[in-house]
Amino acid sequence: MAVAIPTRYCGRCGAPLAPGAGFCGRCGTPVLMQAAPPPPAYRYAPAPPAYPTAGQARLGGVLIAGGLILVLLVVGLVVGGIAVSQIGRGGPTTCTVNCPPKFVAPLPEQASFTSTAYKFQVNYSSRWTVRDQNAAGVTLGTRVGLVQVTGSKGPSPEQALQATISALPTSKWQDVTPLHGLRGARIGDVDGVGEIYSANLVGSSQTAAKVRIAVIAAAKGGVTVVVLASDPADPKGSPNGFPEGQEVDYLCTEFVWGS
Repeated sequence: MAVAIPTRYCGRCGAPLAPGAGFCGRCGTPVLMQAAPPPPAYRYAPAPPAYPTAGQARLGGVLIAGGLILVLLVVGLVVGGIAVSQIGRGGPTTCTVNCPPKFVAPLPEQASFTSTAYKFQVNYSSRWTVRDQNAAGVTLGTRVGLVQVTGSKGPSPEQALQATISALPTSKWQDVTPLHGLRGARIGDVDGVGEIYSANLVGSSQTAAKVRIAVIAAAKGGVTVVVLASDPADPKGSPNGFPEGQEVDYLCTEFVWGS
């Protein structure tokens, strides 16, 4: 049985050598140099697929959807936390810059009375009615009580205040008791004195009702003006127990002294 002679290759360029050849037929290198086997063929790793498989596509979609849900949850928690903090502080803070206009109830249209004897002017709510008037002053009926404005010459504000209380008829004004002084008492642009009283007011049915009396007196240019106001007593719901205190303050603020 014949033995196969293995093929030899040129150790320099790798070309196959003819049996018994002394030189390489390609590059002329002597065969005496050790012939090397042919270089191994280089195999490249297979390229990854250009597109994901169906399983990978489904997994990617699930991850994207989960990420969106997580983002929405975080946003919801942040917004909820802000809302809770606002509620805990009692609502939004008060606007101080570039605020929208506020809608408030306008003051009622005013009416006025002018004393022919002392030239002062009394401005009051047009919803009040005139019960009596003369050269020295006016008596007004309010929503639930009355206001009397009277001018005189000579007495000091303190004397005029006490004289006004002493002149109240006891058949109608009973148990008149001073409660406390009235701070910040003013008539127009003049500081004065003021006092709050409690009393029982006897009505036409001879039934007495608890009332509050506020008296303010001030003087300017030799003229002393006294403002007496009376309202049903409301010690729990109104400052000084006087429900129409704001309207009386308005009258005193808008008062105009005669020149």
